[in-house]
Amino acid sequence: MDAKIAWHTWRKILRDEALQQQLVDRQWQPQACDAFTPEEQAVIAAYAENIDRAKWFIENYQFRLVNSFINALENGAPLTLRALLNRGVEIPQLSRDFLQAHQWHDYGPRVYTYCRDILNWLIADGESQIWPAPLVDLMGLEYQVVSLYLSLQHGVPAASGPAGYAHTGMARLYCCQFRLSQWLRDKKTLGQVMPPSGEEHLLVTLPDLNSRHKYLLLPPRCAALFNQPPVHGAPLDENDAPFLARLVSANALVLRELTHEVR
Repeated sequence: MDAKIAWHTWRKILRDEALQQQLVDRQWQPQACDAFTPEEQAVIAAYAENIDRAKWFIENYQFRLVNSFINALENGAPLTLRALLNRGVEIPQLSRDFLQAHQWHDYGPRVYTYCRDILNWLIADGESQIWPAPLVDLMGLEYQVVSLYLSLQHGVPAASGPAGYAHTGMARLYCCQFRLSQWLRDKKTLGQVMPPSGEEHLLVTLPDLNSRHKYLLLPPRCAALFNQPPVHGAPLDENDAPFLARLVSANALVLRELTHEVR
């Protein structure tokens, strides 16, 4: 039996609940497995003969992935996790629902990728009105957090472009439809006391690569300056200077000096 084929077939078994049930019920029939090659069917037959032992490994695999789901939220979207817990959501069952929808995919050490996909899935459910709209808004905020971390997995991108203010690559801006700052100030109310509607601009920023992210509530003009940093020589309102200084201090923008070519 080819070791590589055996390994890949075992991974398929781990992700196929219908096949697992057939094996456990001892109802598996090779002729009913058109999706598998003859070599793969031989591997499945070997596991079918030892299904009692294989069942333990399957259950252990699923247990690990369920716990990994919780770990992914704890690391990437702790506010969303706390809000769900405060609402009495059964996280292990939610985990199983996600994993079944994703064929028990094993993300391994890719915690933030796992969290990104969880948030995508939760937000899609929220659009079906399963979750309160402010909670979906919170998920969107933490999606920006996760996206920021993922964008830095290969380091900080080099700044380029004309002189003036430029993004550092260490911040993301989220425009929320509810006053999520209420939840950020009082995390005990997450998921329980719904914040009122009202647009807010929340900046997610990393002071440096060794620090955790922070949230800053920005005035609309400050948010506009982040979205479109002024280039060198662009006209500025006299009130823009403190906003730009705040964005630079938050490591969201950097001022690129004008360089003169020596001839």
